[in-house]
Amino acid sequence: MTFTAPAFLFVFLPLCVLGFAIFGRFGRRSAIGFLGFMSLVFYAEWSTKFLLLLVGSILFNYTMSRLIARAEGNDRAQTAWLTFGIVSNLLCLGYFKYFFPLLHFFTAVGLSHRDWGSVILPLGISFFTFTQIAYLVDLSQGAAERESLISYVLFVTFFPHLVAGPILHHKEIMPQLREERRYGIDRADVGVGLAWFSLGLFKKLIVADNIVNLADKPFADPRHLGLWGTWLGVLAYAMQLYFDFSGYSDMAVGLARMFSIRFPFNFNSPYKAASIIDFWQRWHMTLTRYITLYLYNPMAMSMSRRRIRQGKKASKKAQRTLGGFTQIIAFPMITTMFLAGIWHGAGLQFILFGLAHGIYLTINHIWRIFVPEDSRWQRLLPTPVGVLLTFACVLVGQVFFRAPSVDNALSVFSGLAGRHGLGPGWQISQFLIIAALLTIVWVMPNTQEILGQTNPDDEPTWSLIRPRAWQPADIWWIAAFFGAAWAIALAMLPLGYRPFIYFQF
Repeated sequence: MTFTAPAFLFVFLPLCVLGFAIFGRFGRRSAIGFLGFMSLVFYAEWSTKFLLLLVGSILFNYTMSRLIARAEGNDRAQTAWLTFGIVSNLLCLGYFKYFFPLLHFFTAVGLSHRDWGSVILPLGISFFTFTQIAYLVDLSQGAAERESLISYVLFVTFFPHLVAGPILHHKEIMPQLREERRYGIDRADVGVGLAWFSLGLFKKLIVADNIVNLADKPFADPRHLGLWGTWLGVLAYAMQLYFDFSGYSDMAVGLARMFSIRFPFNFNSPYKAASIIDFWQRWHMTLTRYITLYLYNPMAMSMSRRRIRQGKKASKKAQRTLGGFTQIIAFPMITTMFLAGIWHGAGLQFILFGLAHGIYLTINHIWRIFVPEDSRWQRLLPTPVGVLLTFACVLVGQVFFRAPSVDNALSVFSGLAGRHGLGPGWQISQFLIIAALLTIVWVMPNTQEILGQTNPDDEPTWSLIRPRAWQPADIWWIAAFFGAAWAIALAMLPLGYRPFIYFQF
């Protein structure tokens, strides 16, 4: 089931809201239990077979959490249980996501002559696996508390984030499931949640789904598409990915808000970023936080300790040396993004996607560390130039991200360079549409700014329009967004279902 399916819009979601209102009258356990059960129903609609995998993963990791908590004070036992839990999770993820692609690679290079077949990738396996690994790691370090099974089930399975994120952190969600909060329907939260959801629905159905064919062209047959057609398709894919992913993120935040649960933002106008570091602080923000906390920081800390054991310094001054920068920043950064690329897929193109961003980020850190802020070199890169340069780097990464193979990606790059000629495959009206979408992306406020729901410490993004703060009493706005979303859903039904891009991860 997906958020744009009629069964979800007209049956599942209304039943969830109604049931939460009813069960909330009986207290915390009833309300949480109901949401957990409905989340399992939501997943089961896609596959009852893989529902058993999800439930098994939850029970296994909850058991590991109890064993880790019970071994508190015994570092050796805690480490053993944590290692067993992490390895087991990664083996399960690796089997479904990487094992068969690896076997096919062996066949492709002549190391095997057998047809290995394939296996269906369970929906959302990356998200619920890494969410639980983070909880086990934090529990072993004393940074998380033991939770009841009913709270843990909802934390892992809550349907707005289950299949495509955001990657939740227990410190954000578990306190919202405590006894002291009131469980039931809050009209203000339902109002802003519906408006948030409706904007996301609009992005997905009206924008992203209507430029899919244009975005697919350069990757379907890149050798027969000329310079302008290739550029049009690559820019169209950048817009499709933007509105598809931001649409899902908006819907997830809005759905959670209907039940008075606040999700972390996962999307904050990333194409307005003036540097690649800034881009990753705005794009898939919870993934960036996850890989920073659980991959980059531990590696950087390990390299710093290694330098200290060798009698070398690990200070900021040491980072300005070639050896210090390489060990403390460059190596952890490139390794982290290499692993992030593998997380997105098993093909070589995803590895190149991750490595490209690792190199981008390393260069960005070189610029920040070795070029003073008040130098004339900094003045040569004003914000608009930084935004365009960052966007160009992102486009290169997205070609690898979208291409079915490295050969396909290289052929697309050849088309972008004009090596396939000017060629057909484009219309001026199509360029005008993409130009209009780019203008919206670069000069309009994002959803949380429109609804006045930004975090207190967030800096406002640059936009031509500064909307007034959202007021829960704005019932006409609520009605307009809600009615438009449902009208759009009905109007788009004949076009069929297009899955969210991040469902494949």
